[in-house]
Amino acid sequence: MPETLCFDMYGTLCDTSSVTDTLSAELDASATLVGELDATWRAKQLQYSYQSALMDDYQPFWEVTADALDYALAQWGVDADEQTRDRILDSYNHLDAYPAAVDTLTRLSDAGHTVTVLSNGNPEMLETLADNAGLASHLDDIISAHEVGTFKPNPVVYENAADRTDTAIEDCRLVSGNAWDVAGAGNAGMATAWVDRSNDPFERIGVEPSLTVGGLAGVADELA
Repeated sequence: MPETLCFDMYGTLCDTSSVTDTLSAELDASATLVGELDATWRAKQLQYSYQSALMDDYQPFWEVTADALDYALAQWGVDADEQTRDRILDSYNHLDAYPAAVDTLTRLSDAGHTVTVLSNGNPEMLETLADNAGLASHLDDIISAHEVGTFKPNPVVYENAADRTDTAIEDCRLVSGNAWDVAGAGNAGMATAWVDRSNDPFERIGVEPSLTVGGLAGVADELA
């Protein structure tokens, strides 16, 4: 039966760690330091989104991402002038799509599913990245948490996706490589598919995934 599939963008369709190419090119830093900067940037990006939501002090995800980058640079004692910092930040507009992303979206669309993005990214971020990563023409819609002024895993983000696509929430399925996102979508009443690339244990809070696969191609194998 066709479903409305809501793909997370960051860490699911696109590889957030592809920023390391820009970090390496822009900074006089070792591979070890670049890896630490990447990890801290991503961890703080997520932490700041949670904090923003819990404090009821919404900031667009681009601003959250910028604040997280500034923290990471300060944490690791890296001096970057404004132009360098802006070029590093812009790498979030040029993340690499995972190799199976386009084929997976195409197979699912051909099977009759509605294929969307549901992401914390604000609309400008998501539209720019979808274009640059070659994903835009394979999507039926891009839905942003910005529309409800908070971030996943707040239930209203998932509920808004169901409303936007005119689909009962139980007929929507979140596809995400982030376990906390899957747990949140399940809690909101969505079916889910967890892309567990690292064979990690699932979260202890929230609802277990409806489907677990090792990569994006597995989603198409199961649902197409």
